[in-house]
Amino acid sequence: MTEMSDEDDIRLEDFFAQARQVAPEPAPALLAQMALQAEVILAERQAATAAARAKAAVAPRRGLLATLAETFGGWRALGGMAGGMATATVAGLWIGIAQAPNLMQSAGFATNGTSTAAVSETSSYLNDGDILALALVD
Repeated sequence: MTEMSDEDDIRLEDFFAQARQVAPEPAPALLAQMALQAEVILAERQAATAAARAKAAVAPRRGLLATLAETFGGWRALGGMAGGMATATVAGLWIGIAQAPNLMQSAGFATNGTSTAAVSETSSYLNDGDILALALVD
């Protein structure tokens, strides 16, 4: 590494002192170009905002089903899932409806308008889980 002499230090200090005194000013042409670009960008953003507002005002409202589908990622995302969701919904509905008479019988309520004494005695021997297991075996 080269050694710096006192003369180099003095010239360097003079250079820094001169730089601190004179603040650099950008050229007027550069400032004019920056102002022009800023105005163009502002106009583009205002036009885009106005167009988006106009589109939102004209666009029809989506229904509940479309909103739910959009929540899950759109119709394409539901394509593989829709069959499974429909099957699960139907199965849950079937299990809920099919088990209701058995639950009512086990609680002591008649399901077909007859008195509780007329309800078959064999139905009280099986709980709901056993009835479901027998239904699945058949």
